[in-house]
Amino acid sequence: TEKKVVKGTINVVVSSLEDSTDNTQESSSDDNKGNNSKPGNGGTSKPSNNSSGRNSYIGTLEIPKIKVKKGFVDPSSKYNDINYNVTIIETSVYPDVEKGAFILAAHSGSGPLAYFKDLYKLDVGDKAYVSYKGVKYTYKIVKIYKQKKQGYVTIYRDPDKTTLALITCTKGNKKSQTVYIAERI
Repeated sequence: TEKKVVKGTINVVVSSLEDSTDNTQESSSDDNKGNNSKPGNGGTSKPSNNSSGRNSYIGTLEIPKIKVKKGFVDPSSKYNDINYNVTIIETSVYPDVEKGAFILAAHSGSGPLAYFKDLYKLDVGDKAYVSYKGVKYTYKIVKIYKQKKQGYVTIYRDPDKTTLALITCTKGNKKSQTVYIAERI
């Protein structure tokens, strides 16, 4: 099915988004360096051809300022879940859709699934990159805002721009989420 371009303000369901503080999963020193391709352990998004689909990344999110490089899987995969990966939100369109909104969510906090733990260090003007279908798209953050946790987040964006939205829990505040809006440049 073809997804339509998301215009203006949209509501995104993120009811299971919480700080990840589960430290029960093991993490080797290589995982912390981002050298492992398995989802759910902080590794990079090197595609794999294994039959389970766990490592079958279709693209990569990279934010050099905070040393994030993490893959994302097809939205139809059971591994498109914040308990495994950076997650593509259902109402997203892919980065190659003009004037579309590509929306990603991930845990913050301190656990091994806290891929967005350092988003709070980002500022307006910082860059993020999304690689998808062999093309690397460059985005610049234009807006950062917080919203109360209520089971959904409203995305405020310019409908005439191609955007990337990153959603995670607000550092130090369990009752709100922070949204980072970036426009493709």
